[in-house]
Order: sequence, then structure tokens, then C-alpha cells
Amino acid sequence: MNSIGGAQNLLVKFRRHRAVLHPRTLSFLFHWLRRSPVVPYAPLKLHLEPTSNCNLRCVMCPQSTGALKGNGYMDMDLYRKIIDEAREFVLEINLFFRGEPLLHPHIVDMVRIARDAGIAVHVNTNATLLRGEIVGGLLDAGLDKLTISFDAGEREQYEQMRRGAKYEKTLENVMTFLKAKAARGASKPYTTIQVIRFFDPSQPRPTVPEPFVHLFDGLPVDEFDPLWAHGWAGTMKETADFKAAPYGHNYFPCNWLWKSLAICWDGKVATCCGDFGPEDVFGDLNSDTLRGIWNGPQMVRIRTLQREGKLGQLPLCQGCDSPWQPDGPRWKLFSAASKLIGATYRGGRTR
Repeated sequence: MNSIGGAQNLLVKFRRHRAVLHPRTLSFLFHWLRRSPVVPYAPLKLHLEPTSNCNLRCVMCPQSTGALKGNGYMDMDLYRKIIDEAREFVLEINLFFRGEPLLHPHIVDMVRIARDAGIAVHVNTNATLLRGEIVGGLLDAGLDKLTISFDAGEREQYEQMRRGAKYEKTLENVMTFLKAKAARGASKPYTTIQVIRFFDPSQPRPTVPEPFVHLFDGLPVDEFDPLWAHGWAGTMKETADFKAAPYGHNYFPCNWLWKSLAICWDGKVATCCGDFGPEDVFGDLNSDTLRGIWNGPQMVRIRTLQREGKLGQLPLCQGCDSPWQPDGPRWKLFSAASKLIGATYRGGRTR
């Protein structure tokens, strides 16, 4: 949701995003549109990383390029410390970041602890480990949302993209989970099958192949979410195996900085969910607080530079597609709303 389209989906895809449909979300939207460097609210969401390890090496992920240095698993005492503070203001936690969350031996406990604190929980998984006791464990723990990354929707391209995975085994895992959810008559987790496609300029938008969709007829899939692959803040370069969607032409600051924090397994707070390095560290939750980091000097500095369009001073942001919006009616409406709210941005912008 780091783009204009993603922000719009808060309303269009109500069931998927209802955890963050809260009065404080209106404050976020106001201050993002206004480009306020300091904001009067705490973060609405967290990307909280159970582990940076991953069992796959997908061609469209920085994991495949060796971008990560020093993998590990989040300590449960640190996790509880973060949740104890987050329960005061965080609406939703994404229990994933750079790695595969189901690798963490206590992932079910992590879901349960956050749910007991009144925080909605979202897990995004490649589903290769979605089997055995973990299926019932996630359902019992009250997981709110599950996104299954099952790319392309075609066997050959899936195995080309998701290196290390086997299409039939992943499909079996997904079917087993969906049947378990159906057997309980459960409405949760809201289940999305995310289908990444390599950019095709001949197509107006990414789609999910109909034969793939029909595999799940009668099963509780709430949404299919096709999207073009992106370049992970410029980390991923186009190759014969990878082609990302092009950037738009209209600049507006990335809304990540006005709504969320990204927390690595060791407690370090990164620039955003695209910061695989991480290139910039805002704080350390072993000693710092979420509130202290949120309006701390580094966060205010990067919001200010984005406000002024000075991406040349922000190497990670400079290579990212999130601040660049395509032309069209949605951009015109959004731009008009920003001006109406009274944004004072007058700076230049550089990619």
C-alpha cells in the first residue's frame, strides 16, 4: 500500500484492510497528503520480521542476489517487548519482511501473542512449509490475514520464478490449508492468493490465468491479487529472467514513512519494507522505543527529504518505484486532493 493505488485499496478492498480502517487512519491520510515531517500519531502498522532466512531463491527477490547480510531469528523476549509497546497503538502487524516467516519455530506463538494484545496479524508465505501442525496452529491462533505467494499461476513459470519450490507440492499445501479452513467454517484468515507476473507491456494490467483460478472453485479463497513484479527499490536489475513494471512519471512521497515501521529480526529498524540491506537503520528496539523512533531525527529527516523531492540524498528511495505514480484519472484526483488539503511542497525532484 505504498502507492496511491494501495492507499485507495483501503476503501475498495474493505474486508482485506478493515483492521486499519480506524479514525487514526484519517490522520495518516491527512498528514501524508500534507507531507508533514512530524506527525501527531504513532505508527499504524509494523512489518515485524520473524526471520530473515528463506528456503527459496526467487528470481524477483533480493534474497537471490545475496543482498542480506547476517541472517537470524527473532528472540521471543524481544518480540514480547515490541508487542507490549505496540499494543497501545498498532492496528496491524505484518509478520514477514525479508524472509519466510513459517521458518520461525514459534511463528504460531507469535501470532497468538499479537492477537491476545488486540493487534490484527497478517502473514505472507510462499506456502512451501504450510503443512502439518502449522495449518491447525495458525487457524487456532486466530490469524487475521494470510497471503499466499503463488506466482504466475502456471507450473513452468512458477518453478522458474520460485527457485527451490515445486508447483505440485505447493499446490497440495495450499489445498490442504483451504480445506481445513473450510471444514471449520472459518471466515479467518482472510486468504489472498498473490500472483506476481513479469511485466508485459502488451497487457494493460496483470491477470491470473483462469485455469489456475478454477483450481480453487468451492474453496475459501477471498481474493486473487495479480501484480507486476517490482524492482525492490532498485535492488533488482532486469535480466533475461526478470522484468519489473516501469515507473510512473508523477512524484509524490511514499506513504510508508507516514504509516509504518520495518523491524528486522535483531530489532534494528530499517528504512522500509524494501530495505533488504538494510541500507539505513533508524533505531534498535533492544534499547529504543517505537514512539521514539517514529518521530525521531532520522525519520523526520527522510520525511523532509521526500517532501522536498530530494531523492538524490536518499539512495534507497532514489531507486524505488513507490514515489512515482502513473498518469490517469486517479493521479489527477489525488493531486487535486493534496492541493486542497494545503500541501506546501515546492521542491524539485530527482530520481
